[in-house]
Amino acid sequence: MTTKQTFSWSKVTPEQQAKLLEVIGGDGHTIWSADGLIEDGIDASIVAAFTRVEKSDSSYKGSIFTDQGRVAELRGVYGLTVIRSLAAYYSETSGKFGRGSEARELTEKIRTHLEAGA
Repeated sequence: MTTKQTFSWSKVTPEQQAKLLEVIGGDGHTIWSADGLIEDGIDASIVAAFTRVEKSDSSYKGSIFTDQGRVAELRGVYGLTVIRSLAAYYSETSGKFGRGSEARELTEKIRTHLEAGA
């Protein structure tokens, strides 16, 4: 019998967390390519834990756009989900409205924790 490994930020080094913020921090809109994130140096365990199929809804703000236009779904890593998860690890929340504003605020709060630990 095999046990599924669960993801834990406690197993991700502060250096890996900082690299993640360098690549996706402050971006609350993008669904990142899993392969592209790994190529950019993001730990594969983070990418695997957060790779999902994201689906568009019928609204403009809830739709996913690529270079080819609006798509029904896209497999990848939604940056805001990762940022929210890492912020929760540090017991941080955001009072901002808007995905971009929230992502920027949470990114700065996480950076404060990482800098304090340095």
